[in-house]
Amino acid sequence: MNHSHSNAKREARDNGYVVLNELHEDFIGGYGELDTPFELNENKRTGSNFGAYFNIVCVIAGTGTLQIPFALRQVGWLGIPLIFLGAAVAAYTGVLLIKCLYYKGGARLDGFPAIGEAAFGSFGRMLVNVFYYSILVGGACVYLILSGVNINQIAEAHGSTVSLTTWITVASLIIWAPFVACKSLKEVAILAIFGAVATGIVVVVTVVVGLKDLANQTNFTPTHDLLIVPNIPLALGSIGFSFGGNVIYPHVEETMRNPRAWPRVLFTAMATCCLMYTLIGVVGYWVYGSMTVSPILLNLPIGFATTLATILITLHVIVAAPIYLTSCALELEAILKIDRKYHSPRNEFIFRFLLRTGIMIALTCVGMTVPFVDDLMSLIGALATCMILFILPIVFYWKLFGFKVMGKLEIAWCVFIIIFGIIGCVFGTHAALRKLLLDLALQS
Repeated sequence: MNHSHSNAKREARDNGYVVLNELHEDFIGGYGELDTPFELNENKRTGSNFGAYFNIVCVIAGTGTLQIPFALRQVGWLGIPLIFLGAAVAAYTGVLLIKCLYYKGGARLDGFPAIGEAAFGSFGRMLVNVFYYSILVGGACVYLILSGVNINQIAEAHGSTVSLTTWITVASLIIWAPFVACKSLKEVAILAIFGAVATGIVVVVTVVVGLKDLANQTNFTPTHDLLIVPNIPLALGSIGFSFGGNVIYPHVEETMRNPRAWPRVLFTAMATCCLMYTLIGVVGYWVYGSMTVSPILLNLPIGFATTLATILITLHVIVAAPIYLTSCALELEAILKIDRKYHSPRNEFIFRFLLRTGIMIALTCVGMTVPFVDDLMSLIGALATCMILFILPIVFYWKLFGFKVMGKLEIAWCVFIIIFGIIGCVFGTHAALRKLLLDLALQS
């Protein structure tokens, strides 16, 4: 290696140490701000902290809210600490991820795959892309299927005989419209606000109706477990999926007018999701015990409140799906150079329209073939989210900056996260695949 390259690398690294020392102080302080010499693109950075907060909550809390009671059924009451652990890890690695974007001391990388490439070259980018697109496309597919299932449930309650596959197609068309019309995450922020508020209402409705149902139960006594050890990896997959927003964080942060507020925005969003998960999880599992299903709305007695909650959560996931898909499409459009730097506004829109329409057609085909929400959530959570959420941000951070910017306790915390992620990934993927294959066999 020549001396000029070595000196340049050392200078960039030293700049990174300065930035990261400041960032670590902010992280440990709780709600500090990123004090980083950002190179801002004013054309993109017009979104508010408020909009970024709702983008995060909207994407994370949708299906996770409905899955958490079932995750507690899988693992027992001691699954509650796993919810808090998931929130803590998501907040911590989310901050590390954004630090990695600025590892050069100010110049920003363009996303999660670019971080992988900076750390491990083309192999790192390929590794990230495998899990990255699995979460973005898989998460959107889960939202699409859940939308179709919920619409079908409401329609059947009113005497409809339309098939589930037809309703999944209808949901796909509804999701397709904003996905094609809205170019960036900044433009879908208003949809995210609605989605986050809708999820909050669903939590309240589920808790109230569930407790009322408990009081009216006469022929059913719920049974509970303290801990079901064999199911820990499977529950980890469900909980990991419920906090798996890392894939959209770079795109959300990129739209923020004040990116230095990222830790505060992220921690607030994680605290909000954790509160909703704990509330609906404890009440849902307490009321229905071993009979808890996913989504939890299927346990509730049919009535106006349950129908309202089903409609709201359906609208929520329909809103959240374009956020996942937009993050995926932005990456693909960058690779394919679908941008006004290379095309006229008219041609750019045509190419973007064709690409995004093709993505929706593919998702619809998958959704109609594999309509198992809980199985897909567990599989995606175990296989992809555990890598993206638990493991890769820490590994990339260490590769880019070394261990010197961390104290011994923080290093131990990171090692614990990685080990936990590996357990969830390996054993959770095996269990989720086995259950998915069983359900497919029963369907056929």
